[in-house]
Amino acid sequence: MSWQVLLSARADAPLVAGLPAAVRAAVRAGQELAPSRIVITGAGDAFFRKWALQLRAAGAPVLGDETGPAALDRSLPLLALDSDFFPDEGGLRDFAAASPGDARRLVDGRPVAAARRAPAGLGAGTLPAAEVLAQALAAPAAEASRGAFLDARGAAAEASAAVLFGRLAKDNDGYIAKLDRRLSIAISRLLLPFPVTPNHVTTAGLLLGLLGAWWLAAPSARLQFLGALVLWFCCLLDGCDGEIARLKHLSSPSGAAYDVWADHVSHLATFVALPIGVARLHPGRDWLVPGVLLVTGFLACGFTVWYLVLRVPEDKRGPLALTVERIASRDYVYLIVALTAVGRLDWFVWAAAVGSHLFNAFLWLRSSQVAAA
Repeated sequence: MSWQVLLSARADAPLVAGLPAAVRAAVRAGQELAPSRIVITGAGDAFFRKWALQLRAAGAPVLGDETGPAALDRSLPLLALDSDFFPDEGGLRDFAAASPGDARRLVDGRPVAAARRAPAGLGAGTLPAAEVLAQALAAPAAEASRGAFLDARGAAAEASAAVLFGRLAKDNDGYIAKLDRRLSIAISRLLLPFPVTPNHVTTAGLLLGLLGAWWLAAPSARLQFLGALVLWFCCLLDGCDGEIARLKHLSSPSGAAYDVWADHVSHLATFVALPIGVARLHPGRDWLVPGVLLVTGFLACGFTVWYLVLRVPEDKRGPLALTVERIASRDYVYLIVALTAVGRLDWFVWAAAVGSHLFNAFLWLRSSQVAAA
């Protein structure tokens, strides 16, 4: 069934995790119902310009009410949404599936969604969209029991935002990843009110990663420690770009690819800088052999992890794939911070130079458990 979705936007509407409820509702409607159109009444040109990227993620035409009554189709079933609430994941899909006829979804006695099969009787196509919305929500109808909605009003908006933040963590996160996630979410929460995009965060992380690598290669134990701290902060930013992309509905294949390549460049710069920094700090020793082993081991492991794990769909990966992903993550930066703090970065260079090649050999020996279920 093809729906038309109707909701409103207020200029003073609070942001919930960086977006107004109307934008969240429009994107959710587009993703779950694939409607023929989404009409947002009360939204001016400034609203559509500000949230153009997010509304594009709806995947359906999003219209204002500047065309008057023609914004709505008299013959298409209408789904009306209260602007003070927004549907949770699966909320609209569940509500629509449980509503074969006219129905309303009530939250604390208030209608937050209404399905109307004959919108012409409410004035669709003849009355202004705002009046149709008010009538669609107010008119009696059978109460639907399915469809989760989140409150965007006042203090309740914080609780709704907490629900969205809580879903950013992954079930397979290890202990260090969980710590990183808590810190990165705190940073993301600070950035959300500002016009920051995931690509902005990725770029900042890349530049800071190169700066951290530069300091890591310096002939100064103090600068090397500062470089390690900068690299640790980059690990947190590496989580922020994905979190902001999901919370602000700004995910894109190009953005994901940019994030991956920025990580590769930052990783490579770090592993090139490590032996240089140790050699400059200890000029009387020959660090060419461990340096070459370290860089070649990093490149070999990067290719192997990509070939055996990352390019394989998750449902096709073997029982060791998750362990491999955790070992190949950026958790090593904590060890770099600790060793630069005590002036023993050379220990990491030797250990990683040998360990990377052993790890790469192990991956190929156990490839059947890594790449295939």
